Amino acid sequence: MFKKLKHYWRKNLPALAENNAMRQNYPLCVELVGAPDDRGILNVGGRLGASHGPRHFREMISNLSVGITPWDEKVLFIEGSDIDLGHSIENGHINLRSKVSHLVSENIIPIVIGGGHDYGYPHIAGVNDVFPKKVGLINVDAHLDLRPPNHLGITSGSPFYLAIENNEINPKCFYEFGIQNHCNDRSLFAYAEKKEVNVLFLDDARQTPGTAFQFETILKKLQKKKLKTVVSFDIDSILMSAAPGTSAPQADGFSVDEFFKMVEICAGNESVVSIGFFELSPPLDENQKTTRLVATAVHRFISALPNRLIKKSGGKAQSIKRLLGR
Repeated sequence: MFKKLKHYWRKNLPALAENNAMRQNYPLCVELVGAPDDRGILNVGGRLGASHGPRHFREMISNLSVGITPWDEKVLFIEGSDIDLGHSIENGHINLRSKVSHLVSENIIPIVIGGGHDYGYPHIAGVNDVFPKKVGLINVDAHLDLRPPNHLGITSGSPFYLAIENNEINPKCFYEFGIQNHCNDRSLFAYAEKKEVNVLFLDDARQTPGTAFQFETILKKLQKKKLKTVVSFDIDSILMSAAPGTSAPQADGFSVDEFFKMVEICAGNESVVSIGFFELSPPLDENQKTTRLVATAVHRFISALPNRLIKKSGGKAQSIKRLLGR
C-alpha cells in the first residue's frame, strides 16, 4: 500500500516536551493554514468559489504519495487547520495575521491556502510582526493588487495597497512578478511608480535566460539584503488552460513548468519564511485540474525543502538518482 500524506502528516504540533525532541529530529517544519474566505472577491465583483479552496486542496494533497525523495526524514509536515473568519473580512485578517506570526516565530514555515488574495495582506503583516522592517515580498500575479478598498470595503485587489499604506512592507523591497497589462488600470501603475514598487511584466519575466532565472535573481537580491521573504502566488498568474479554477483566469500566463520551478526555488532558499497560494476556486475548476496543480506545487515545495540543509552544509541540491544511490 502506498504511503499517502494523510497517513503521514500530523494534525497539530505536539506538546512542548515532545515538540522539542521532535524538532531535533526534524530541522524543517511546515504547517498548512487555510483562509476559506472570498468576501474580498465579492466586494470587487469577482466570481466566487475561493472559499472552497482550502478544503478541496487538503482533500487532494492528502491522497498524494509521499514520493521518492526522502524529505519526510527531515521535514515535519503539519496538516494544520483553517482560521476562524469571524463576522468581517477584518476579523479574518486579524486571525490569519496572528497565526502566521505565531508559526514564523516558532520557526515553522506557514503555507497559506486561500481564499481571496486580500489575505495576502495579513500574510505579509504576520511575518513583519516577527521581523519588523526586514521583510521582502514577491507577488507572482497577473494583477498588481494595489487597489484601495472600495465603498464595500476591502477587496481581493487590495492586499498590497494595504501593506504599503500600513507600513508592513517597504515598497522598494516589493516585487510584482508576471504582471499583465490588460489586467491593470493606469492609476495602479502610477501608484506603483510613485511608491517605487518593482514591476516585472510577464513578457519581461520570460526573457532569456528565462522565468526561473529571473525569479531566482530577485529572490537572491532580497536575500543579499538580509531580508526574510514572503512569496505570494495568485493562481491567475498561470495560464487558464492549466488553471481555470480561479476567479479571474487569464488566456496567457506562466506555464506549469515555470510555476513549479518558482515554487522549488522558494523551497531551496532559506530566506523564504512563508509562501501562499490564493484564489483557488474549485467550483470554477475543470476536472479538479487547478486543485491538483496547487496540491502538486505544495508537494514540490516540501520535497525540495531539504535542499536548504544541503546548501547550508556547502553542498549542492541532490537529484533523485543521487538520493536513491544510483
